[in-house]
Amino acid sequence: MSFITAHSFIFNGTNSADFGVTIGWIDSTADVSSNGLVREIKKAAGASRVKSHIYGAENTESIAFHFSIVKADGNEITRPESMKLNRWLTSSPLPQLLKFNDCDDYPLHYYAVCTQINDIIAGGRLVGKELTFETNSSFAFSEKEKKTFVLTKPDNLSFFLNNSADTDNGIYYPTVTISTKAEIIAIENVTDQKSVTINTQKITADENKNKVLTLNSEYMTVTDSSGRLIPAGDLGWNTIYWLRMLQGMNEFRVSEPCILTIEYEFPRKAGCL
Repeated sequence: MSFITAHSFIFNGTNSADFGVTIGWIDSTADVSSNGLVREIKKAAGASRVKSHIYGAENTESIAFHFSIVKADGNEITRPESMKLNRWLTSSPLPQLLKFNDCDDYPLHYYAVCTQINDIIAGGRLVGKELTFETNSSFAFSEKEKKTFVLTKPDNLSFFLNNSADTDNGIYYPTVTISTKAEIIAIENVTDQKSVTINTQKITADENKNKVLTLNSEYMTVTDSSGRLIPAGDLGWNTIYWLRMLQGMNEFRVSEPCILTIEYEFPRKAGCL
């Protein structure tokens, strides 16, 4: 398990080693109160009340971790050090990236909130802290990846991407950044048999006369190169198809030369492993 073999962890952009602490165990053992693999069957009684109709199963719990931290040099945690640790661990009310430095060849990370900090006292000394992290998902996530496709030749305006996400329906919604000089460009997922057409005439061009915009299909937003939201009407949209990837290999095709950058971090049904 990643946090059992790890000596340190990264939370909200900061490494626990920066505070001189390491993951350790003081009169306690590692615990995962939920590994995200608990599922519940949705069902309802039939008209005859003899048997139930099953509507499928869904995950019902998010992943949660319980572990302790101690000073790497074995000394007690001073009051100023304790205050700094508490400030760091409670710095955000929203889930932040949590990653254990376990040196595994296939790294995973989570998004979590530190929901409990208990001081461990031995002989009148603060020797450690017991922590509880609760995630906002029943999934772990693979390392973030970013792939760029330079599609400039008229006879080569397509590319392939493999969706290996462990989502329940097999569908994954990536983030796509487009840089093009075209006033109208269509992006088609040939595998999904759906496409989106974008009018760029109202998008301000950069110094190279490229129109740059980012489609975040997960959060259903479109932004320009400055991060400003672009209204759907400015893109010429009446109906909206948010680019998505079906499970397995997906073929994409564009109508005009452009540079496409696709970002993704696939969910993994790995529990805490």
